[in-house]
Amino acid sequence: MKQNKIKLVLAGTGKFSSDIFSSLIRNDKFEVVCLISQPNKSLDRQKNIIKTEVSKLANDNNIKLFQPNKIGEIYDELKELDFDFFITAAFGQFIPNSIIKLAKKAALNIHGSILEKYRGAAPVQYALLNNEKETGISLIYMIDKMDAGDILATAKTEIKQNDTALEIFDKLASLTISNLPKWLEDLYNDKITSIKQNELLVSFAPKIKNEEVEIFKTMTCQEALNKIRAFNDQPGAYIIINNKRLKIYRATFNKIKSPLSLDFSDGKLYLIEYQFEGKKRVKHEI
Repeated sequence: MKQNKIKLVLAGTGKFSSDIFSSLIRNDKFEVVCLISQPNKSLDRQKNIIKTEVSKLANDNNIKLFQPNKIGEIYDELKELDFDFFITAAFGQFIPNSIIKLAKKAALNIHGSILEKYRGAAPVQYALLNNEKETGISLIYMIDKMDAGDILATAKTEIKQNDTALEIFDKLASLTISNLPKWLEDLYNDKITSIKQNELLVSFAPKIKNEEVEIFKTMTCQEALNKIRAFNDQPGAYIIINNKRLKIYRATFNKIKSPLSLDFSDGKLYLIEYQFEGKKRVKHEI
């Protein structure tokens, strides 16, 4: 007997979410009932609104789209929909209990770390700031406490020396795409046993503040490089040189044919990709 399609409501905003959701849309075992994204807020240089990646995905696939300022605003609309799982991936809003309870099977979160490590908004950045050698994804039940739900499944990946946040987000999206369909099928068929998180092992990765991305020459090379790797995606780590802001997107310990290097407390970093204030971004091949 053919199994009915598993019905999904998916909430996310950027490329990481869009890549994962796109794979579920293409999978004939699932039916994506609607997509939810943060509102379109960014403007390009011509002051045109830039659509979020998830909103573009909805438009491209003719899927119902909601973009509330607060997700509670669409409670009545979601209540009218028939869906098995409500799933978030880097959505960027707190989900109230009223929404969590609407899913027939479960409300789930795809979190970009190996919980209990790095609960919070910036797990990828904190893994790089702390020079971790591996990271991964956790599929957890959503509850009304941030990233504290029981763990249903995890998958790990290596962090390589030159990986920045951009590479890690891509790795985690690929890891999710490879594993999530099987996890959802198993959960739908009651084949997964959840594990409670150990509160004694919890660490946090709160939202990054603007002042945290600055680099100083009193730092070690490793401390500076960790910031450069962590903030490559956004907003870009920076250092003040001659009263000018220099954003650094990629750097290396290895001596390369780069016209620009910086001295730190214990050595030198060679800049691969950078941008002086008011100038174009420069990228060197290595």
